[in-house]
Amino acid sequence: MKTLCIEGWRGVNHSIAMVNQNQILEMVKDPRFQLFHRDAPFFMPHWDRSKLDSGFSPEERAVIDGLPDPGERVMDTCLRIASPVRLTHPSLARRHLTFVVTEFGLSGKSFDPPELQPSAFTQGEDQVITPTRWSKARLVEYGFDPDKVEVVPHGYKTDTFFPMTEEQRQQARAALNIRPEETVFTNVGVATWNKGIDLLLLAFAELRLSGLPVRLILKDHQGLYGISVERVFAEMAARAPQLGLPVVRDGIAVLSTSLNLPQIRSLYALSDAYVSPYRAEGFNLPVLEAMGCGTHVIVSGGGATDDFTPPELCHRLFTRPGTPADAPQPVGGAFVVPDLEDLRESMLQVVEKRLPPPARREAARQRLAQRFSWAQVTRQLLDLC
Repeated sequence: MKTLCIEGWRGVNHSIAMVNQNQILEMVKDPRFQLFHRDAPFFMPHWDRSKLDSGFSPEERAVIDGLPDPGERVMDTCLRIASPVRLTHPSLARRHLTFVVTEFGLSGKSFDPPELQPSAFTQGEDQVITPTRWSKARLVEYGFDPDKVEVVPHGYKTDTFFPMTEEQRQQARAALNIRPEETVFTNVGVATWNKGIDLLLLAFAELRLSGLPVRLILKDHQGLYGISVERVFAEMAARAPQLGLPVVRDGIAVLSTSLNLPQIRSLYALSDAYVSPYRAEGFNLPVLEAMGCGTHVIVSGGGATDDFTPPELCHRLFTRPGTPADAPQPVGGAFVVPDLEDLRESMLQVVEKRLPPPARREAARQRLAQRFSWAQVTRQLLDLC
């Protein structure tokens, strides 16, 4: 039995911590490994488990929190999964795997200390793992050896994220006072520029002002990043005053509390489409989870989600490569610019129910579950250990 120590985040709902925790729940089932865990410092000191709940069941939390600290024991492998990327405890493992993910690209701020070079993470048999080809391309641009960077995708909890019955779906919609004729669009991403929430708001406002019965549900992440959806509204008010009209604002609901995993599943499943017109993503886990619930997704083409979005379950927006003139401030890396008209048209297709037949969609969803379950992708990761 090999020893494996994870140096990472757990207990909070940040995406990196969620990946680590889901992987742990699968790793403990593999008889090849004896697992240990050393907590890495959180990116922001104010992150609090009691306020940023990761949403797992008490039984799952017990498993995640129950991994022992290795102390000074030398491990066969150390898996680092936190940000910024650090060379923590290099002498306490014979081999290291380091998780590195990026949206736009890497900079000195991605590392601690900033002067760390890519070669420091790929000495000998050490390797770097990243979840998409998009992210790998950004790592290679920064100077990582492409032969030392392995793409291991993220997965989703297939025992949590699966379709509702039609009766359950109607009950969930009724609980939120959603009328049968209304089309519901959802996005649970943080309201940063790369997520494209501003584009979603513009397209939604156009549909709403045309008289269509559409609703939009957004998730606020004030507790995690100190960034609120209301800030996006305020910043856009000058150039898009239509967003402040009552007919538009009345169609938008902002969820401000933490949701457990069954509640997130309910949100995906009751929605008619999950919309993510992002400019840059390292992976975009909610898109995968929403498709697992059988929900149609609208995503930017040419980015990270190209790795896992089958045409039966998604519409890939037309995009073009971004330029410095497209960004409100320098981003220092690559991004795409989604076509706003294509976004509006793809949302209209959902309203008019112009989607692939249900049988094709369900077959694609089942293939997705087989390929991207946490069990499957974590096995790929452990095979590298």
